[in-house]
Amino acid sequence: MSNNVQTQKGIDYTKWEEGNDANWFDDDPILRRYANRYLSESMFNYVKSDFSKTGELASGPIDRRAVHTDRSGAPQLIRYNKKGEEINEIWYNEGYLQTVKDGYGTGVVSYRYDEAAPERVPFMVNAVLLYMLCEAETGFTCPVGLSQSAAFVLEKFGSKDQKDDYLSLLASTDPDIHEQGGTFLTEIQGGSDVGATETKAEKQDDHYLLSGEKWFASNCDAEIAITLARVNEQPSTRGLGLFLMPRTLPDGTKNNVTIRRLKDKLGVRAVASGELELNEAVGYLIGEEGKGFKYMAEALNVSRLGTALGGLGIARRAFLEAAIYTSHRRAFGENINRFPMVQETLINMITEIEAGWAITSQTIRKFDDVHTYGEESKENYSLMRILLSLAKYRCSDLGVSVAKEALELHGGNGYIEEYVTPRLLRDAVVNPVWEGTANIQALEVLKTLQKGGAEPFMEDLRCTLGAIEQPALEGTRVQLSKEVKHLEDLIVRLSKADERTQQAAAKKLTDFMYDLYAAVHLLEEAQYDLEYKGDDRRMLAAEQWVKMKFSQPADRGILSDNISEEVFKKLVCFQ
Repeated sequence: MSNNVQTQKGIDYTKWEEGNDANWFDDDPILRRYANRYLSESMFNYVKSDFSKTGELASGPIDRRAVHTDRSGAPQLIRYNKKGEEINEIWYNEGYLQTVKDGYGTGVVSYRYDEAAPERVPFMVNAVLLYMLCEAETGFTCPVGLSQSAAFVLEKFGSKDQKDDYLSLLASTDPDIHEQGGTFLTEIQGGSDVGATETKAEKQDDHYLLSGEKWFASNCDAEIAITLARVNEQPSTRGLGLFLMPRTLPDGTKNNVTIRRLKDKLGVRAVASGELELNEAVGYLIGEEGKGFKYMAEALNVSRLGTALGGLGIARRAFLEAAIYTSHRRAFGENINRFPMVQETLINMITEIEAGWAITSQTIRKFDDVHTYGEESKENYSLMRILLSLAKYRCSDLGVSVAKEALELHGGNGYIEEYVTPRLLRDAVVNPVWEGTANIQALEVLKTLQKGGAEPFMEDLRCTLGAIEQPALEGTRVQLSKEVKHLEDLIVRLSKADERTQQAAAKKLTDFMYDLYAAVHLLEEAQYDLEYKGDDRRMLAAEQWVKMKFSQPADRGILSDNISEEVFKKLVCFQ
């Protein structure tokens, strides 16, 4: 890993009028720092100019166009043409179509398949790009995430012909060639209960005919979709196959898929989410019959990582807007960011973001260990699954809570659509729902623990803490070591409880696991900064996180939680 991280000499938020004035890569010291640390030097140098270009693109034209799409330019379903013929096409405004060209042109999907790169491109590269795009237009990054998922499934399980014919289109940066992807999973009777899927697949020579309904299909006019259908009468998920279902067939005719209607959603209005009818639609089997759920689970892993990045990205954008606004807004004779409660809110915001990055970066690294670098051991896979659920659950919620706090710091202006805060909040609310709710993520964690995932998770915590040697971190290390032992004891005790007790406690356990994993790895990130840069800012972030999550003073912090000016300057202003 490279260690030539450039330090930031503080941020003067008064130099910007709003978040659009910043470059969301060059002016984001947290993102630059993680990209630099966890990409090799050759890879970082290969992609850094595109990171910077994307930071400017996302904060500028993509975000400006998102305002129009959200307010009056949402997609519309065109069922029939002027001759009365059913065409089932989606109308998009011209600005959004340009965002599609610009957004995919960043390489957010294609970089992973870049054969000219100096080494195999890790998912960390695509994650950095996706994160910045999420700060601008979550309604667009939904199709991006679905395209990543479809591409990944074909990468892992597709035949050579499927890769040549379809993965190549998903991975192209040429707007005249590129096609978008979709993952059509949800049915009205099932939701998260995928085993209730009723869509039927009937074999016909080299393809299958798919018949059924999909209740909530985002990017519903995607050219290259993957979908589940029942191939036999075996119960639950055992009878499911996964199919590649192109919108246009090889002979140029449209596949037999009808878009019944579009969903009228609270937010993320840029993405066309619709109800689909499959009327003997042509589908090509991916992999083996009966393994469809296994394959789709890998697509969900990619989508859940994208959803975590989406929540984290919205949180960062909301924090940036709040930091800028409070540095300008004057009340009672001074800028409101001089008031202790405002400073405390901003400190807590940035600490939550730091903790989110500490766990999300490890999630991406573990994903790359398993799927990029071939280290697909049972232990690595179990740890990856746990981290994906932890990050998806809590970072999704983080986007909502930080967007809400940012709106409140704007006062009445924060509720006005001329400011970005209402859109951020509306768009953030979908992330806790997409790709499995908090309850589903907690049950995923519980299931993985029951299948042997507890030891890899605990071993990661023990090894990471065992490598903390900086004297300045010793007090926090000792405190977290006690919490690790406490968690280990709780997992053992809960494993002996009945099923109802385990499920009732699953979300509380998941919260504890997130808080502790983020704390331990934030402490390790702090040690790295102390050793290589002599920078104690992240040490303060780790201490603040531990205080927020593990310290409960008798006075509830009323007398003991005094926010100093030094902590505010270091954490919020990076001084």
